[in-house]
This record gives sequence, structure tokens and C-alpha cells, in this order.
Amino acid sequence: MLKHLKSVGMLLFLSTISGGAVYASSGERVTGIDAVQQNGTCTGVVKDGTGETVIGASVVVKGSTNGTITGIDGDFTLNNVPKGSTLVISFVGYETMEVKWTGTPLNIILKDDTQMLDEVVVVGYGTQKKVNVTGAVSMVDSKVLESRPVQNVAQALQGQIPGLNMSVGNSGGALDASLNINIRGAGTIGDGSSGNPLILIDGIEGDMNTVNPNDIANVSVLKDAASSSIYGARAAFGVILITTKNGNSGKTRVNYSGNLRFSDAIQKPNMTNSLDFATYFNEAQRNAYGTVIFDEDDMNRIKTYMSGGYTDPTKPEYYGTVAGTNGRWQNYGGAFANTNWFDEFYDSWVPSQEHNLSINGGNDKITYLLSGSFLDQKGLLRHGSDKFQRYTLNGKISVKLADWITMNYNNKWTRENYDRPTYMTGLFFHNIARRWPTCPVYDDNGHLTEGMELTQMEEGGVQTQQKNYYTQQMGLRFEPIKDWTINIDGNMRTHTNNQHWAVLPVYAYDANNQPYAISWDGGASYSPGASRISESRYTEDYFTTNIY
Repeated sequence: MLKHLKSVGMLLFLSTISGGAVYASSGERVTGIDAVQQNGTCTGVVKDGTGETVIGASVVVKGSTNGTITGIDGDFTLNNVPKGSTLVISFVGYETMEVKWTGTPLNIILKDDTQMLDEVVVVGYGTQKKVNVTGAVSMVDSKVLESRPVQNVAQALQGQIPGLNMSVGNSGGALDASLNINIRGAGTIGDGSSGNPLILIDGIEGDMNTVNPNDIANVSVLKDAASSSIYGARAAFGVILITTKNGNSGKTRVNYSGNLRFSDAIQKPNMTNSLDFATYFNEAQRNAYGTVIFDEDDMNRIKTYMSGGYTDPTKPEYYGTVAGTNGRWQNYGGAFANTNWFDEFYDSWVPSQEHNLSINGGNDKITYLLSGSFLDQKGLLRHGSDKFQRYTLNGKISVKLADWITMNYNNKWTRENYDRPTYMTGLFFHNIARRWPTCPVYDDNGHLTEGMELTQMEEGGVQTQQKNYYTQQMGLRFEPIKDWTINIDGNMRTHTNNQHWAVLPVYAYDANNQPYAISWDGGASYSPGASRISESRYTEDYFTTNIY
């Protein structure tokens, strides 16, 4: 390849040599990019369709990290840009453009992203195009919710809307627990007060977690004070508007979706083995008191057990018994098993299932939708059983009574069933990490050992809770003049909650395989052999009317 250069009135010839470098005839080395094309400074101005300058637009040389943003006058400057390069210009609300730079200043006109600006969002008592919205509004549609195999709507919205924050409450990861919700951070710091947003489902206040995520058409989040201008003081901390799907005119359509998923506990602590545990514990005890917890015989039994030396579990010396207790088994410092209690308490790869079915159709006079779902989710307990089931059945019908009047009727039913061991409290989970690995799960006769709380979990009674939500909505929509609508609607919701709570007597077994009663809670409230049953029921009625 040859290139001509003028230098101090002389014509020099450049030629390529081995290795690809370029040299002048005088022997001076010239870099390859300077030899091929001249770099320069690219300048320009970015404006919108009205001629106003765009501040903060991104300008980047395509395929590189060389970029900048436009200034207060919409101008930009980029150094070291090869002539013929393509620039990529982007800004929120506008279509991304690509422009080729030929060495002269650029005058770039961005086009509105009409697809995004024409998007319809739910705001207040109606809908608006996003281009006309002045408040802070975010929206997600049904595609986001349908693609996430989660238990409820709050979990489906996690990470989907900027400023919508979800956090785990005091109930932790219990199957019936709800996430705490706030918009744009904590809204109040008053003692006993809360800053929860107002949640409306098809115009009526409710619990978003009672809605089948598959039935939702879109979710709009109103984040600023403009919400209060419509909804009043209840909207001081923002509003979440949930709109469910409607029927569509045309042929009848039947849709089914289902999934089978598996849950597992993650980030479980790694529990040390019995030998290391006893060694470290003894060292701490010597430093503190000059004694040991595990003597030489105890340590030898631990080593024998871990090496597989005990092969006959029918012999009493397998775990040993406590003197003077008629053969009750030893535990903690007197035992020598090697139990990982986190693995023992938590099950792995627990299956759950969900099914959704919907039917919709209609014509220009009437449209309808009927949908139902079933969710069956299992917990992670290995001892005892916790499970959550949700049933939903929804019906919607819209009838055009005349050209200027439409009647809408909406009916929803949700049932939630939650079962768990009565003993499954926060203290139970707290105690998992307090179990010594030397403690065995079962005694020599195959019974659950005393003091490990497993007997209470499996045999100490269950707590069952059933919730029902019935919602009926009737509305009339008048349009006497085009684009002037008058809405009249009435809403009724009934919520029932039934709970059964039982404490049953629990027993342990001695080395002679004889049962003896033990306290359900260590004697705090129940003596050995005691029991208790509690039943509670309540009903809540909620009525609203709107004319707007």
C-alpha cells in the first residue's frame, strides 16, 4: 500500500514492511491509523422535532467506548473520531438514531418514540397516554407477571418498577407471609405509623396478593403527590392500580397455562462436625473455667461413631442413657451422634404446581371472560408439613345496552388455605443453630429424641387457616356526548377468616421403648401431657360507591 505525504516541500513515499508497520522513506515510523485515515474532533447539536435542544442525550461512537452527553445547549464534542465512523445518539422518549460522521459538524434531530408515548397507563379515574402524563407513573403489563412462577403479585412485581420497594416482614419466608411495600422509601418515621400505598383492584381497595397474577392486564404505580389530588389522604404514600383482564369480541378463546416448580433452601450455614465441635468447645471451656464439656470417653465415642465403629444400634451403649432416669437417652454433652441440623430441618427440591384456565369471547354487543386458577405450594420442612393453596374464580361481562350506555359486572372469589405445625414459630427456627451436632435425631428404637423439637413439629398439633374473599362490582357507563363519560358503580367485598389452632400431647421414649409425656413448650405454658384447642372466625364487609 502507498500513501503520499507532503513534508517541508518534499514528496515522501511510504511503504509497508514486514510486521505491518508503516515507515517514511527517511526511516521515521508512522502509526497505522495515521497512515490509513486522519482522526478528528466531531462536534454537533442534538434537537427534538420542535427545534428544542436535548440536554443529556448520549452520543457514542458505535463499537467503541468513546462517548459523551450533550450539554445545556444540546451540543457535544468527541475527540479522536475516525472519519466515516457511525455515531449512536439516544435519549429517553426518543428513537435511537445512527449518524455517519464525514468530518463536518452534525445537526441531529431526534424523533419521538411514539410507541412508548402512545402507551396507555391507568391514572386516577380513567386512562391517559403516557405522553400526556405529568406525574411520576410507572406501568408493567401482563407479560411481566405471567413469566414469573411466583406465589403472589407482590413477588412478581419485585424489581420490575423503579421506586416500588418490597421487603421481608417479621413473618420471614412463611408461605402465608406478605411483603412490606413502600413507594420511594419510608414515608413516615412516627412511632406506630406506617406509610403503605393505597392499592386498588379494578377500582376497589384490596390485597394484591389475593389476585391471580395470570388475571392481571396491567399494573400502574402513581408515585408522587399528584395521586393525592384524586384519591385524597389515603394516597399520601402513592397508589398501586391493578387492572384485571377483560373479555374480547370474536371467537371463543380457551387458554391454559401451568407450571411445576421446585424450591430449595439457599445459603444454608455449613455446620461443623461433632469432633471439631467438641474440640473447639472443650478449648473454650478450658480457657473460661479450666474444665471440659466432653471428657476423654466422650471424645472416643464421638471418634468411634464418626469412623463407623458402632454397627449395632440395638445396644443401649449406642447413645447411652442418663443415670437415675429409668433409661432416658443422653443428649448434648452426653451424646455422640454427628447431625447436620440444617440439613435435618430443611427439605430440598420441594415441588409446587400452578394451573390457570380462562375462557373469553363475545361480539360487538357483549363480551365475557371466565377464569380460574389453582396454586399448590409446599414448604421446606422435613419434619411436619406446611403448605399453601390458593383457588381463584373470576367472571366478567360487559353488555352494551345502547350506543351510549354500557353495563359491566365483575365477580371475584379467592380462597387461601394455609396449614403448618402449631409449633412452627420464630423460636423454632432460632433454635436450629443452637442444636449441637452430637445430638441424635432418633433413638435406638427409631423414636424422635427428646429436646430436639421434632416431636412437637410432627405430633404436637397443626394450625390451619382458611380465608375467603368475595367481590362483586356493578357499573354503568354513560356517554351522551362523544368523549364525555359518566360512570356510576357499586362495589361489595366480603372477607371471612377461619382459624384452627391445636396443641396435642407429645411423648418421648426411653431405652426400654416405654413412652413418657414431655412438655410441649419446655414447661413455659404447658405441663407434660397437656393440650389445647382454639377456634376463631370473623367476617368483614366492605361497601363503596362511585359517581364520577
